[in-house]
Amino acid sequence: MANAIELGGAVGPVSMTTLSGHPRVMKNYAEHKATVVVFMSTRCDATLAQLAALRELHRADDKEEMVIVGVFSNPDESGEEISTYCQRRGVVFPVHRDPSRAAAKQFGAKVTPEYYLINHEGKLVYHGDIEGLKPAALALLAGKAITTAAETPVQGTPIDRPGPKRDVEALFSSIAFSSELVFTEIPGATTHHCSTIAEAPNGDLLCLWYGGSFESADDQALFLSRLKKGERFWSTPKPLIQNPDMPPGNAIIFRDPKDRLWIIWGRMEGSRPTRRGTGWDQCRLMIRNSSDGGVTWSEDREWKDTFGWLPRNPPITLKDGAFVLPMSIDTKTESGSVLARLGADGTTWSRVGGLFAKGEQMTLVQRNDGSLLAYGRNMPFIVSSESRDAGVTWSKTVPTTLKCPSSAICMIRLKSGRLLVAHNDNDNEDRATLAIHQSEDEGKTWKDEKIIELEPNKEQGEYSYPCLLQTSDGMIHITYTFRRFAIKHVTFNEGWLTQLERPN
Repeated sequence: MANAIELGGAVGPVSMTTLSGHPRVMKNYAEHKATVVVFMSTRCDATLAQLAALRELHRADDKEEMVIVGVFSNPDESGEEISTYCQRRGVVFPVHRDPSRAAAKQFGAKVTPEYYLINHEGKLVYHGDIEGLKPAALALLAGKAITTAAETPVQGTPIDRPGPKRDVEALFSSIAFSSELVFTEIPGATTHHCSTIAEAPNGDLLCLWYGGSFESADDQALFLSRLKKGERFWSTPKPLIQNPDMPPGNAIIFRDPKDRLWIIWGRMEGSRPTRRGTGWDQCRLMIRNSSDGGVTWSEDREWKDTFGWLPRNPPITLKDGAFVLPMSIDTKTESGSVLARLGADGTTWSRVGGLFAKGEQMTLVQRNDGSLLAYGRNMPFIVSSESRDAGVTWSKTVPTTLKCPSSAICMIRLKSGRLLVAHNDNDNEDRATLAIHQSEDEGKTWKDEKIIELEPNKEQGEYSYPCLLQTSDGMIHITYTFRRFAIKHVTFNEGWLTQLERPN
């Protein structure tokens, strides 16, 4: 195809407009080692497909000696349409309109995308497609002769027949992140730990934890706070369960498939007085329910034959509809974790069967193939096991690559399929670093660590016992112990996890 500008010929000034309609004449070739002009269209599949390659070429110019200029020569593509397109697809070079197609005629452009490379003398040194442009541009930037073909065949959308207007998906989503303390102080309760979070049917969030004078103290109580949907501040925490002879310990709050709220907790039944932090192997499970979003609760009832059991992580609904809850067991004959299944009557629980050994406080997800992946608290690494029969039997536990200073962990599966695990990423017994890792291959590999809390003085400061939840609006929530002074709540979306930096 013959060009209006011959290879080696002077390009001369190019008249265009900005997206707002302001006249623009391009003639500053001497200011750059290379100028790339690409004719584009918001309505062209080939243009869309090659934007990633253009971004890569832009990044390859580490000395910033090249400018890429996009030209849209379809008069029906408004400045607003072009601007929206470029923002959604991460275009990081200047773009202009050419509604009269004068620039297209000057270059002899026939399709989109079509590329022209101009040297600092303002002469055309390459014309063709993106694959031929890459080596030509890099050679020009390096001050070397262009040894590849100076002209290559171009295929694309005819510049005068671009097609109908369409929306394009935003490649780079927005990010959201916020955090706050659920409370700063509760009179009569100085130490707080082991939070859990649930979404009520009306969209409110409920946070539950234990607090008292110290861990295992007679005055230890379960506190409940509510964050109403659309509001920013949590309600004043209220003690929900207290018993100085058998105080409540670890608890879990969650919503079942019938939209009822549950609280299951360990009643500490050891003799008193007792030493701080002891008595966890002498707990029995207790249950209460709510059918009005946690405004009122049923009478407490005992879960029979559960002495030595404790809850920690939230339940999941399996593909077959079963609703299962992980539990820790510490008795004279067993130590590890098991699953409990909610019965068809919606009120009774029963043990599924197999023991997840050598790993306590199990957290689990179900994979696409139906198998269960379970992680357990251990030291120095989180341990894992899997079940192919819905928890009846478990494989031998093996260490993962994720650090764990024998502190609680939590893992969830997002609606997108991405897995998240929150844990203390420390080599020793310190709980000074709280992190999130993510997996896109159902737990085979973990990457892209996000630090939620980091205490440089690792001998002090505790950020521990995370609880993860994705709410119905897609937002992700984590609550955790904040230095034992309080409970902290962090909210973010999946964009915050995946979009580290917007193209710029």
